[in-house]
Amino acid sequence: MSVLEIISMAKITESLWNESLEGHSVIPDEFDGITYYRIVKKVGELKKGTVVTDSGIIYDFPRIARIMHLENGIKQAFSNPFYAEEKVDGYNVRIVKVQGHVLAFTRGCYVCPFSTDRLVDFFDYDNFFKENPDLIVCGEIAGPENPYNGESPPYVTEDVSFFAFDIRIKNSDRQIPMEKRYKLFDEYKIPTVKRFGKFIPSDIKDIKKYIQDLNEKGCEGLVFKPTEPSEKTVKYVTAGSCMRDMKVTSQLMTEYQAEFFTNRMLRSLFYLVEHDLPLNKGFLEKAGEALLQPLYESVKKVAGGEMITERFKMRFNKEENIKKLFDHFHKCKVDASLVRQEKIGQHWHVEYIRRCFPSYEMLQKHWDGHSHFD
Repeated sequence: MSVLEIISMAKITESLWNESLEGHSVIPDEFDGITYYRIVKKVGELKKGTVVTDSGIIYDFPRIARIMHLENGIKQAFSNPFYAEEKVDGYNVRIVKVQGHVLAFTRGCYVCPFSTDRLVDFFDYDNFFKENPDLIVCGEIAGPENPYNGESPPYVTEDVSFFAFDIRIKNSDRQIPMEKRYKLFDEYKIPTVKRFGKFIPSDIKDIKKYIQDLNEKGCEGLVFKPTEPSEKTVKYVTAGSCMRDMKVTSQLMTEYQAEFFTNRMLRSLFYLVEHDLPLNKGFLEKAGEALLQPLYESVKKVAGGEMITERFKMRFNKEENIKKLFDHFHKCKVDASLVRQEKIGQHWHVEYIRRCFPSYEMLQKHWDGHSHFD
């Protein structure tokens, strides 16, 4: 089908489409000769994050509402049974077949060259999409050797792993029902996030035990998914996850909105109060270190004339995809420099450094004595 025929299924007219292209609400892009369109501002019913291809529309992955008090949040969200799954600390991808190629799209609706390269290591996608060409596998890629995140689950100690948590349908913002989703995951041996089972709101004691165990193990939290379509999915994170978030981002604090940190402080304190944990010296020290230690190191670097950087490691199957990732970085205006590329076993091991110029420039101006209003 042509792109115009595809978008007509979403009630987008040719004139609106052309107007959106001219106004840069829709951005044409390309990967390996495959043209696709990124929706970067809402166009009709197509929200930011949606991808349009001549193989169909890949709708944006919906944002999930957050609850800050576990027991009260569950009571507010659910009257009917719901499922609980682990929330894995990684980055979101939508895996879909386009023009005979299986690609991994990020939340920003780019094809990720790294993620696409590694799909072959995660599950037999050829078999799945041969029999289910109109489905989209959604999941999290997590682990210490990825090109985007500084955090990873404690049980992924090297490289990366894939954890599926949803199956959606092309040309629709609908998802496959939970029971059928689990059946497909198991039938095609697709690795998933940990599933804790089905609950009702009165099961809160068991749910609290699970979240406390996840907190102790250094995991991120839980996602609660309804069995009744009129109810919504919600997520809840541990106090430890909030501390780790602040620790890996505070060196670049000047690039984040203040709400990023205040929200995580509040989540941590809500967690302590609800779960009857003390705000003791140990917790206060961890919080102070998470917020101040990395930022202190950034200030020291700037004072010494040194650039603030982040270092990432990753592994590739195909050497040509390494260049594609750096082309992707250039397109996204990420200042990335390759520092190592070496074939070890079946994979190419790669390291790169990202120069964090916005943080460096702001701190340097302060250090040089420039005045400012605050």
